[in-house]
Amino acid sequence: MDIYIYMQGRRRGPYEKAQLEEMWNGGQIPADTFYWQAGMPQWAVIADLFANTTIAPPLSLDAGNAESMRFPAAS
Repeated sequence: MDIYIYMQGRRRGPYEKAQLEEMWNGGQIPADTFYWQAGMPQWAVIADLFANTTIAPPLSLDAGNAESMRFPAAS
């Protein structure tokens, strides 16, 4: 489905959702960008489009190397 975005004062598109998701994940689309697609009564914030996108969980800490990791003390 064609999706249009409104960013930096200009309407752009159409895009496929997969294209926008790649741009979103790459930091190419600011969070305050608006989007619209057929059937929507009005433009919406693009962050809503990806609200259900899951992010991979962080890598687990290798217990064998945990002691070698040093972090600066909080000031």
